[in-house]
Amino acid sequence: MKKSLALLLALSFGATSALAQSYPAKQIKFVVGFPAGSSIDVVSRIVLDDIRERTGATIVIDNKAGALGAIGLGELVKADADGYTLMPSSSATHSSGPYLSKALQKLDPQNSTAHVARLVQFNVAVVTHTAGRHKNAQSLIAAGKAKPDSLVYGYGSGTGQVGAAAFGKATGIQARPIPYKGQPPALTDLIGGQIDFVAADVGVLLPFLKAGTLTAITVLSDKRSTLLPEVPTAAELGYPGAVLVGWIGIDGPAKLPAEVTHWWSEQIKLTLATPKVQEKLSTIGMEPAPLAGDAFVKFVETQNGVWGKHVRAAGIQAE
Repeated sequence: MKKSLALLLALSFGATSALAQSYPAKQIKFVVGFPAGSSIDVVSRIVLDDIRERTGATIVIDNKAGALGAIGLGELVKADADGYTLMPSSSATHSSGPYLSKALQKLDPQNSTAHVARLVQFNVAVVTHTAGRHKNAQSLIAAGKAKPDSLVYGYGSGTGQVGAAAFGKATGIQARPIPYKGQPPALTDLIGGQIDFVAADVGVLLPFLKAGTLTAITVLSDKRSTLLPEVPTAAELGYPGAVLVGWIGIDGPAKLPAEVTHWWSEQIKLTLATPKVQEKLSTIGMEPAPLAGDAFVKFVETQNGVWGKHVRAAGIQAE
C-alpha cells in the first residue's frame, strides 16, 4: 500500500514538473486593452522584451483598445485558461474601471481573471499651466473655495478622472469636469488656458514638466515621488484623503494553472531586478514593484475598495 502511494506521488510530481518545464511550448498572446504608446502598452513592451530575450519565449502583443480596457478584458475572459493568453491588469481595469464602466462591471475583472503578478506602481500628480494663475496647490484651492464651480478640470483616463475628483473632494473645492479622448488633448487644453488643472500619471506628465509648460502642484501620494522630489504630496498638504496608488500587473483567465503563474512570477522577478529594465521604467515614471501570489491578490482587492470609495465620494456614475 505504501509502495503504491509512493508511486502515485512520484508520478504526480513528475507530471507537474514536466508541465512546468514544458511551458511555454507555443506562442503567447498578450492582449493590451489600451492603444499602442499608452503607459500600459509601453510598460508591457519593456517587460516582455526582456523576458523574450532571456527565455526565448515567443510573445506577441495584440492591442485591443477601447471602453477603458473592456474590449481587451472581454477577449481574455473568453480565452482558454492554459497560460497562452494573458493581459496587463491595472488600476484602470481593476481598481477604478469597474466603477466607471458598465462594460467592465459586466465582465467582473475581480473574479473573472487570475491575478498573476504586479509589475510597477506609479504616482498621480495634479498639474496647472505654468503661465497660468495658479503656481501652487494653495492658490488653486483658495480660488476654488472663493468661487465654487469657477474651476474646470479635464481628464482623459479613468485614473485622471478619479484623481482629479478625489483631489477636489479632499480639498473641498467644487470643480467642473470636462472629458477628453485621451490625456494628451486634455493637457493641450490646459496649456492653452481652456481648463484650470489636470490629474494624470507622472509618466505622461514628465515631458511637459521638463519643458516647463506645466507645473506639478501636488502628488496624490503619502510619500514624495523620486521623479518629482520637490513636489509636495497631498498628505503633506493636509489632504490624506486624496492619496491614490496607480499600478500595472499581469492577469490571465480565471483558474490559470499554478505552474503558469509560477513561471510568470519568477520571470517578472528576474526582469524587474535588471538595471536596464529599471532605468527604462524610471524614464517613463514607473517604479518597479514586483508582487505575486496571495499578496498580489490581496493588493488588487484592497485597491479596488480604495478607488471605489473615491468614486462614490465624488458621485461619479458608471457609463
